[in-house]
Amino acid sequence: MEAARRSTIQVMTLDFSAPDPAAAGLAPEGAARIRQVFERQYAQGLMPAAQLVVLRRGRLAVDLAIGAARSKPVTPETPFLVFSCSKAFTGICVHKLIEEGQVSLDARVADYWPEYGCRGKEATIIRQVFLHLAGIPGRDLYRQLPLWPFWGAATRHVARLHPETPPGAQMAYHLVNYGWILGEVVRRVTGQKIDRYLHENFLAPLGLRRTWFRLPRRELRHTPPTSAACADQKHLPAFYNLPAIRRALVPAASLHSTARDLAVFYQMLLQGGEYRGHRYLMQETIAAATTLGYEGYDAMFDRQVRFAYGFHLGGLQPAPGDPGPSMGHGSSIRTFGHFGNRTCMAWADPEAELVVAFTTSRLLANRPNRARWTELSNAVWDALA
Repeated sequence: MEAARRSTIQVMTLDFSAPDPAAAGLAPEGAARIRQVFERQYAQGLMPAAQLVVLRRGRLAVDLAIGAARSKPVTPETPFLVFSCSKAFTGICVHKLIEEGQVSLDARVADYWPEYGCRGKEATIIRQVFLHLAGIPGRDLYRQLPLWPFWGAATRHVARLHPETPPGAQMAYHLVNYGWILGEVVRRVTGQKIDRYLHENFLAPLGLRRTWFRLPRRELRHTPPTSAACADQKHLPAFYNLPAIRRALVPAASLHSTARDLAVFYQMLLQGGEYRGHRYLMQETIAAATTLGYEGYDAMFDRQVRFAYGFHLGGLQPAPGDPGPSMGHGSSIRTFGHFGNRTCMAWADPEAELVVAFTTSRLLANRPNRARWTELSNAVWDALA
């Protein structure tokens, strides 16, 4: 019966004309509670602009947009900078190449990008990059920032880095080098920069017309500017709001999208790689991409984490004093998704047939932001009928 139910889901195409919580399997009072939490967070100043989409069993349950961007109301079509939610899209491009036999998880990065194989990085393999074990999480980051609009300069900089720790020795979240490495592997293998490869293989056929790795110039006036309500990142918005940075190709951090588009992408993954009658990936590829690869200590963020190959995984018990799992109390090791620097999140749960996508433009301090994610996610889990 489980297999029959999933095969039914796989043929569904999302209808964004009108949310129907009951048809999606949400209790009416639960859907109302989700809206209440979302609107209260806005009223508290936690987000000047935001979107939230919830899908259940392949149907639209919640579709909310709130706030303003550059004096214009935010709509479901407003593109947000989603920071590290980008990494899931970059990872899926590499998984497609793995499926096609053009890349191997256990091949060396230098097999595809010879210049990378120097200064102690010679043995780094693709698997280690996916799991943030490549040893170059953040060295020289501030020297790298001016290079972001220039692909060749940025990747040459990364290729010349000395590892901070030997590859494979320590897990430390790679803020942006994750994307430079995997993005350059895509370019070396296919001859295309990753934004073009992503567009041709996923975005265009999925109908994600409000998602870009390089934001078009015409969209600059529509995307909400980033703001910060935390002292430790108060200078970051000025950098990320520069037009040159908004339009740069940074595969770990520059994707602009809507909650609707993020939700469609995750629904395709939840449906075993099929959407609108088109197969994007094999079910086995998605299963491999969302399988636990690392569980343990993250030296970058000083906490315990679970990582698959391009995704965070849920179900970890929170440390004392933490607000709870960011993907909610119903999440498990099978729940997969990605978070964007104290702002956005998108995740999916195969057991509950659930997709949640949240975008916002305001960075919060670490714990308040995780509380924001947790509260929204818990409200969704509590709404399941």
